[in-house]
Amino acid sequence: MNSARSIARSSWVWDVVLGGLSIGWAVVFVRLYAPGRVNVDIANQYAQAVGAIPFSDWHPPVMAVVWRGLIDLTGEQASLFVLQTGLIAGSCWVLGAIIHRCGAPRWVSLLGPAVMVMPWTLSQMTTLWKDTQMAAALLAAIMLLTVARLVPKTWPLWVPALVLITYAVGLRKNAVFAIIPIAVYLGWCLVTALAARRSRRHGMAAVETPPSHRTRARAVLATASAGVVVLIILVGGVKATDAIIAARYDVQPTGQISQVLLDDVMFSVPDKELMASDAPPELKAKIGAARPKCLQMGEIWDAYWNCYGKGATGENFSPIADQDALRQLWLDTVITHPLRYVEYRAAVFSYYFFSSSLEYWPAEWHGEGTKVGYAQGDEKADYLFRPYVEDFALATFPMVFKPWFWSLLGVLLVAAALRLRRAETSRGSAPRPTPSLVPEIVMLATSALCYVAGYFPIVPANHFRYTFWPALAVTVGVVLTLGMWSARRGHVQRVRKQTT
Repeated sequence: MNSARSIARSSWVWDVVLGGLSIGWAVVFVRLYAPGRVNVDIANQYAQAVGAIPFSDWHPPVMAVVWRGLIDLTGEQASLFVLQTGLIAGSCWVLGAIIHRCGAPRWVSLLGPAVMVMPWTLSQMTTLWKDTQMAAALLAAIMLLTVARLVPKTWPLWVPALVLITYAVGLRKNAVFAIIPIAVYLGWCLVTALAARRSRRHGMAAVETPPSHRTRARAVLATASAGVVVLIILVGGVKATDAIIAARYDVQPTGQISQVLLDDVMFSVPDKELMASDAPPELKAKIGAARPKCLQMGEIWDAYWNCYGKGATGENFSPIADQDALRQLWLDTVITHPLRYVEYRAAVFSYYFFSSSLEYWPAEWHGEGTKVGYAQGDEKADYLFRPYVEDFALATFPMVFKPWFWSLLGVLLVAAALRLRRAETSRGSAPRPTPSLVPEIVMLATSALCYVAGYFPIVPANHFRYTFWPALAVTVGVVLTLGMWSARRGHVQRVRKQTT
């Protein structure tokens, strides 16, 4: 009895150590980088948050609304940056604790807090990208859901997890691709929990027997159906949230999707076909004049910012003129030539997939922040960490900032998880030494893969921030895999010692 209490006390002490490491690093990071680095997008959202300009939907307004609420509550510009850092730090703490509680050596559980100091993580934590906010919210949600699955009577954690997922999709609508595997995972959790409850109710023995093909098919169908229901609920929650915000804050529509339509028309439709279309002459003339400018610059995407002259007023985030005509032009000349469209999108996606830019946002790029009265963090932070990100990681291991690397690692991670699963099932009815983390590993890896693939029709640039969620998700998946593998290996070694 005393031995068991000593082990339990030791586990809690180590959890506190992991928490101290995570919180300590977060405090240092906030001290150096608060209130966070900003670019033109973030400065625009901050101006909305403090009421300097009206709300618009060019960027999802949920971020500006949350920022306004935090500023009203704390009076601090840095409040959103603290929230972002806190979500990542808390997630890494829970990650380390999960690995530790699953029986892995303590040094392996240290990989949880270490996720925060990986160069690809640190590089994006500095800046208040909505991409970073999205990744932080998704990771926190997944850690809460993992705890809810592994620890009895913690199902209420689903509530904040679902709120965080809704926030993540509200921040970036293409995050819906990332949450498809999460929705399937949630569906599987529901189906598994209901099956276990039904077994207990009928007094059935909890003995694992190999399932029949019919039983397996039913389980797959039930999981898929439940996953679809969860996905519909989440998307419905995002729609409802957007509607409430639009009504409360009088959000101005901008038709931001027109940027994508403009790129498709400008870079895939030949001049002769463009001029022969029924589009307004001024729209055709502007596209025709802008195209050679972009091509001369070596740009085949993001025409709005590179060569088109932005919107009707020429100001940042101003809506493109003749949006209805542009949409009709896209329908008449782009979608009617699917092969030509796929060729263009494949070229753009390939450039994104195999390259990267904006791996680190330096302190001197603060012009847009100055315009809106946003304070600047400690410039010494760049002397500490910029060489670590750019001169060490980017120069020595450039692949860690490329989508292809994390996609390949995601595929390998799924294969490793399936191998672990086969090793589990080969034991038959023998009790498992540690909880299985295979569902979470597969979910994280496939979420990363789906998110990357979802950029095929819409990718606007090759900024690393678009790859941050895949990098973070796969990193956490690798840490879980190492934790599970080391825990199983340790169990086997202990059994061998007992039998010799």
